[in-house]
Amino acid sequence: MIKNEFIKQYAHTWRVFERLVKDFDSGAWLHTGRGAITPARLSFHILQSVKYYLEDASTIILPSGKSFENNWVSVVEEDLPTQDDIVASIYEMQAKSEKWLSEIDYNAENCSFKWAGETKLGVVIFLLCHTLYHLGELSSLLNESKDGDVEDHYVNAV
Repeated sequence: MIKNEFIKQYAHTWRVFERLVKDFDSGAWLHTGRGAITPARLSFHILQSVKYYLEDASTIILPSGKSFENNWVSVVEEDLPTQDDIVASIYEMQAKSEKWLSEIDYNAENCSFKWAGETKLGVVIFLLCHTLYHLGELSSLLNESKDGDVEDHYVNAV
């Protein structure tokens, strides 16, 4: 029962993420915000974080051929993922997270990420909170880029 609830909540989060990414225009995608807090970099960070907390050691190749392993903070602008790269990675990480949520033993000890809690359930909750935090930042950047004239992607993705 709890697995299904987490799968539903994560699925909603992935839908919101996709809609936010698609709503940026190409200039805003790279240049809205300051420093490392831009839509392209935050989106990349969210996806890399999911891969990290899922303990996924697979190699991900972005459709553009750019590396998924670049440091989201310091990667040069030309090597940042495109919006299409991010959307493709959203689909890939959604499938991986759904599999993870379906197979995880929520009561098992969390030995990898002690800051996230004592059990795997703590990791599940921590990752969801981490993702939502950064989606809030992404939403704020979208709002900034469109002078406040944006859709309510959280509600519309329900």
